[in-house]
Amino acid sequence: MPDGKRMVTTAMRDVIRCWLDKLQASLFWISLLKIQEFILFLTSCMMIGILGAVVICRYVLRVDLFGYDEIVMISAFWMYFIGSSYAMEKRGHVRADILERVLPPKGKKILRIFAGLLQSVVAIETVNLSVAYIVNGFKIWPTTSAWGLPLMTSMSAVAVGLVLMAFYVIVQLLEEITTPVPDSAAEKGEL
Repeated sequence: MPDGKRMVTTAMRDVIRCWLDKLQASLFWISLLKIQEFILFLTSCMMIGILGAVVICRYVLRVDLFGYDEIVMISAFWMYFIGSSYAMEKRGHVRADILERVLPPKGKKILRIFAGLLQSVVAIETVNLSVAYIVNGFKIWPTTSAWGLPLMTSMSAVAVGLVLMAFYVIVQLLEEITTPVPDSAAEKGEL
């Protein structure tokens, strides 16, 4: 690659990398993570509390707790989808990286970029589907049978979680693209 093109590519990579670093250090990013942590804490406590109350009511007091499953469903949706997006940001999601273990550094990078592109396309499409899901939900406005709670409370968790996952996947793809390929000797610990 000619030196001029290499300098432009390096400069562009550095600009994107700087922007990503600023984004991840921003109040927006930190607040988003704190909100997700709070939602996870709250929904976990709700699930434990409700299921504990059901056990006490059913086996100690010998009464049934009416409509608890509707509240559990709403909490579960928020917990699962926010938990998934949080795991995506922390890179704690399940990965099958068997092929990556046998590839050289440049092959690993290409594989990760390809996987990131594929994840980004799928994430963007699922966001489109979740938006259609929400629009349809507003049109028909379904409610639960026992308490009459709007199902939009759980349906919105799907959209919020998928939007956050798409956001994190795209940020991670940009990070992967802008991270230089490590020197093979440095990666093996020979330096």
